[in-house]
Amino acid sequence: MASLRVGSSGVRFGVFELDLVTGELRRKGIKVPLQEQPFRVLALLVSRPGDLVTRDELRTALWPDAISVDFDHGVNKAVGKIRRALGDHARNSHFVETLERRGYRFITPVEPIGLRQLASDTVARSLYRIVWGDRNIMLSPGSHVIGREPASTIWIDSSFVSRRHATIVVAPENVTIVDHGSRNGTLVNGKTIDKATTLADGDTIRVGREQMTFRSSPCSVSTQPEPAQKPNTSQRPHR
Repeated sequence: MASLRVGSSGVRFGVFELDLVTGELRRKGIKVPLQEQPFRVLALLVSRPGDLVTRDELRTALWPDAISVDFDHGVNKAVGKIRRALGDHARNSHFVETLERRGYRFITPVEPIGLRQLASDTVARSLYRIVWGDRNIMLSPGSHVIGREPASTIWIDSSFVSRRHATIVVAPENVTIVDHGSRNGTLVNGKTIDKATTLADGDTIRVGREQMTFRSSPCSVSTQPEPAQKPNTSQRPHR
């Protein structure tokens, strides 16, 4: 089954709506608490309704670069929180189906909502990532913790880094980073920050002894459906 159309800012399934920009889950308009990692798992599942999402794919979504995390426990915990938020049950599921030892499948019909329209019928977007050595860590909308805690989006196994050292927040209007009162502080372009600081392409971030670079790559995505193709009357083969 095809994934969601690019440009949708949220999805609807049953009585629920999931905002893919803010990370908010609502039931009949009422906000349902959902933490960052369960949101990321749910966002991946609803982006491919009806398809198997393997446990390996979920592990990569939760910890893209960590190498010593109890993945199985983390994945099970995240899925368990999703089930509680949706009022779902593993043995008689209406939303998240378990495929034993393989992964999970979202089995409720999903409808994209909130398609963003501009006068030009084009959505201006940016792709955000952190470059850390030879690693490229993509930043989806929402909060991303940097710290020594294994569940962090950017996990740094160092005594110079606090468990929850800092957080990068990707919002529709900007990307910011805030320090959480860490022992060694967070530096942006060589200066210690004491409040939420907006990041720009090429900014350097120093956490403990580790330095990384924030990158922003603009792109444009059309929100208009593609016009129907005209019959090909030429003798050239289709590409």
